[in-house]
Amino acid sequence: MVNTELRILRVFGPTAAEVSAVLRQARAGGCPGLRLLERDGEFAVCVQVSAPNRAMAEQYCEKWVQRLRAKFGDDVFATGETSLAQATLDTLLEKRKLLVAADETTGRLVGALLQPLPHSEAVFDFGTESYADPEKQKQITVPPQLLKKFPGDVVQAAAGRALAAMQAAGADFAAVYMPATVGQCPFVLICDSHGAAACALPPDLNDATIGNQILDLLRRRVLGLRLTDSCIIFRPGRERPLLIVSEAGRERGNTVRFSLRRRTPPTTEPDRTADFEPMLDFDTAEPVAPPTPEPAPAESADPGATRHLNVGRTHTAPPAVSEPTGTIRFESELDEENAAAPAAAANTTDPLDIRTAGPEAARTARSLRVNRCAPAPEVDGEPFAAPEAELPSTSGHTIRRSPAPSILDDDVPDFSAELDPEALAAAQAADEADAAAGRATSAEDFTKAASRLFDDNDSDDTDTAPPPRRRHGDKPGAENSIRSHSLAMIEKSEKRRRRMVITVLVVLALVIVGGAVALWWFFSNDLGARPAAKSYGTALYDNTAESYLTKGTEKLPGVVGYLGFPGMEGRFVYAADTATAENADGETAQTRFATASALNSTAPGNTVLASTDALLTPLTTEEGIKANSGFTLYLPGRTYRFKVLAVYYYDPAEQGDGAFDLYGSTDLSSYYDYLRFVAGIQARSLWDTEVEVGDASRFLTLTAPSEDAGVQLCVTGRLIEDGEAEVLNASAITAADDPLLTAVQYQSKNQPMPTVSALLGASIDRYAKQSAATAANRGSSQTASDSADTSTDLSQAASEMQQRTDALIASADKLMAGLTDVAGSANATETDLNKGAEGSLPEQTVTVDQIANANPTPAPADSTADGSESTENGDTTPDTPDNSGDNNTNNGGTSAEGETINVTMNGTAQTMDLVRCLAMVAQNELGSSAPAEAYKAQCVATHCWILSQSGYPSVLGAEPGAAALAAAQEVAHVLVTYNGQVCFTPYFASASTGTASAAEVWGNDRAWLQAVDSPYDQQIATNWNTNGNSSGTARFSRQTLQDRIKDVMDIDLSGVDPNNWFTIQSANQYGWVAKIQVGPDASVGTVSGRWFRENLLARQSVDGRSLRSQCFTVSYNADLDCFIFDVYGYGHGCGMSQWGAIGYARNGWSYRDILTHYFVGTTLTTY
Repeated sequence: MVNTELRILRVFGPTAAEVSAVLRQARAGGCPGLRLLERDGEFAVCVQVSAPNRAMAEQYCEKWVQRLRAKFGDDVFATGETSLAQATLDTLLEKRKLLVAADETTGRLVGALLQPLPHSEAVFDFGTESYADPEKQKQITVPPQLLKKFPGDVVQAAAGRALAAMQAAGADFAAVYMPATVGQCPFVLICDSHGAAACALPPDLNDATIGNQILDLLRRRVLGLRLTDSCIIFRPGRERPLLIVSEAGRERGNTVRFSLRRRTPPTTEPDRTADFEPMLDFDTAEPVAPPTPEPAPAESADPGATRHLNVGRTHTAPPAVSEPTGTIRFESELDEENAAAPAAAANTTDPLDIRTAGPEAARTARSLRVNRCAPAPEVDGEPFAAPEAELPSTSGHTIRRSPAPSILDDDVPDFSAELDPEALAAAQAADEADAAAGRATSAEDFTKAASRLFDDNDSDDTDTAPPPRRRHGDKPGAENSIRSHSLAMIEKSEKRRRRMVITVLVVLALVIVGGAVALWWFFSNDLGARPAAKSYGTALYDNTAESYLTKGTEKLPGVVGYLGFPGMEGRFVYAADTATAENADGETAQTRFATASALNSTAPGNTVLASTDALLTPLTTEEGIKANSGFTLYLPGRTYRFKVLAVYYYDPAEQGDGAFDLYGSTDLSSYYDYLRFVAGIQARSLWDTEVEVGDASRFLTLTAPSEDAGVQLCVTGRLIEDGEAEVLNASAITAADDPLLTAVQYQSKNQPMPTVSALLGASIDRYAKQSAATAANRGSSQTASDSADTSTDLSQAASEMQQRTDALIASADKLMAGLTDVAGSANATETDLNKGAEGSLPEQTVTVDQIANANPTPAPADSTADGSESTENGDTTPDTPDNSGDNNTNNGGTSAEGETINVTMNGTAQTMDLVRCLAMVAQNELGSSAPAEAYKAQCVATHCWILSQSGYPSVLGAEPGAAALAAAQEVAHVLVTYNGQVCFTPYFASASTGTASAAEVWGNDRAWLQAVDSPYDQQIATNWNTNGNSSGTARFSRQTLQDRIKDVMDIDLSGVDPNNWFTIQSANQYGWVAKIQVGPDASVGTVSGRWFRENLLARQSVDGRSLRSQCFTVSYNADLDCFIFDVYGYGHGCGMSQWGAIGYARNGWSYRDILTHYFVGTTLTTY
């Protein structure tokens, strides 16, 4: 049986002559059946191979397909039935690219090919976004400057129009077809963001061929393939292209063009190639002159005469039915007979009735191959000689020669070659004897023996040699012994096979069971996401903590609560009787209830949670206590929030005056017990937290081991009551002057223990003042009866505390306790490069009237025409309300409910409620505990920045708290204006000691963006100073910068002293670098400080980042072979410093003062 394999290569680009030349070379090299078909410039090269089996046919066919593919190269666009249009469509879909046509003619040429294909609308607009849209069509014109620069240049004009179409539709590629004009051949052109490619065409192409030319050029541009010889690449407006038609393009050779109007009817052939025009049939050899026929010798008339295989041949004419060249077929004598006697071929004898010399000749030939020296056997008493082939000669005599080598000599292995000739002869004699005696082996027995003989396991694993073949005359016992041994080997092989199968099944079952157990353990112990400390105080943190607690109570024994901190990782809280075991993090540290909970009681009380590890050690430092000035306890169904009241040391074994019974102070319903507890912890506190206590508060005390043996570190928090502000006043925390320590600590320091009674008395006195002030603040007419014996004038204290409270409210002196400085952490990335809104530097075009008309709201009754706000000193314009920066909720504006603004919030373009948008941005930028005036300043700056940008500017936001929402509501209609127009108001994280101007950052000046003082950043900002000696963010390898400068600026500094690489040419009074010279030549190496930081040094530091600001100095460290930068501030440096605004707010500035300070000469206008 002959198997045939057909492969088709689809080619576009070369001419028919070029394709034919390649195929003729392949045929001369031995390639089998070849056929060439053509349609609309597409060529189908068919390779057909026949072989005895499919594997040989596929292998041989694939070899020639790969050779032809290497010859054609990038001109091969597909295989099989894939058309050029389908191949181009698949490429565009894979690369996610969009194609448009610059005009209707080109659109029809391309659309006619793509429209029948599925999903073509995803890559081609069919004119809907370009020439078919009246508005877009007006934009698709040749730029006038291009026509002026290249007058009469059709190619440049076409490129300009394609570029305009691509820009108008927002596409990736644009196509143009231009017919022939005077002095210019027809051509197609593809334009993209990198330039344009044009291909000259012959003038006699049909529409489908032109469309294919466009798609092929597009395919090559998308995939970056080699273009044809008649193509050029140029940049529109920069080079003057010249298009010619190549000689190969002019001379189409023997190509037979096929018209769609003359297409042959559809075919049912499996290769489905009838749609193509047949061109050249490479299956049929080129015509050759027929040889002179020679007379054939007369055949023997004896019908029993023996016919021999492999007889000689003469040249015969090709058969009527052509077979593929190179087809492997088996030889027969029929061809020779037809060649020798054409007339005799019509005899009635069966042409397939071929007889051989008989079994004797076969045995003789096999014996000769086994042993060339063995004597020939006898047949009929005479030595038998192998017959020789007889060849006719021109003289009529028969020429004898040895039989030609058969194809079976090499392909069929000779298994008898290594047998002993004598043993083989004895075996043959035994077979003849068995046949004479009628002992013939059945076919079933032979099949069983063969299956055992060729068993793989037996042949590979048998340890002993196989038994010898029984010879004629052997005893039957020997045969039984051999048979028993064979059965034993078979049984042994079967047992090994069964054992192997069982082992594999057992191992597979164990793997499945182990995987199932691992999945069960993972899902049964997975608790989900842990609350992130940076989101403390937000609804996200609360929801995550509650979900985490719910899963913990279900999956971990003894879990009853979750304890969260704003500056540390939280942890589960266990019941008092829970045995020590591994927690969720695989550690044995636990926090558990040490006393019964008094949190739900209506009477005052104290609840104690004891930790087994040093959980509270960070709170002994100023940074730690300010970052964790409160904590939250989550219990099922209830959340308790606390403000830290005291941090102190406690020795349970202490006796004498300094003794303190913490665990006995749980029930504080008695006022004296309550007073003793409060005075005791405040006297021992390491920090003065300024947290008011009240008369009936509930407390939660956390205990943990300290560095001193036997001494515990305690943190007591006061429960925040319903209706009380949850803002944590970390800025008010200061170190206590003389906190009362334990006797063990005094002894270790060799210090005398102070008078405990004096410290406790002072603490009681302080508590009495706080209690009285609280009562006065609430308008209470009663005073605490237990503080009546003190010598303090309570009315005077109440007045003083009221003044102090008013001052705190006016200045909003509450510093944000959880400001997240992402860039200072290990998760910092280059997306945090500016730490705030930078944006572009737009022209000032938005007026207040435009905003007011777009969002009409009732204006204040007596407001002035320009709507100007109060001055820095709090004075107001005549006939306007007093809005000098206090907490008046009106503040010169009106409610912004219902007003919207267009932004891209957290990656989603949307129209948002104005108040909520501003509050979300302020919450995200300043955290959950910023001063109120800082929130307001941030909201106004954000509002103006969004209005100054076009479209839907991108901002980041977080779920706002009550303080941020209140601030946004108050200032939603306040704008920073200059000459009646809304200002561009950028902001950033922190300044050095002052800010930078717009000219120093962007190179263009703005009157209100000037360098101003910002003195508080240094005191309160995190990551204010970054030095390369201690931080990888400010350390840059010399070799890294040398390679970077070479690649980006093409300046080679390999032979220059590193100390002379960088020279700061100009910087302002606060250190912000405006110009810096790179390399020794100032004429080629001078760049702006911003470009130097954000482009040249981007991600080049030793930890993969850039400088945190452009306020820096630089030096070279030869020992480290690195450049060390000393950087101050964080962000681009122009506009409002967020840390600076917090500092000013803490010192009593209103948001008006802050904004008019950072944006010089501006006016706050309410619309």
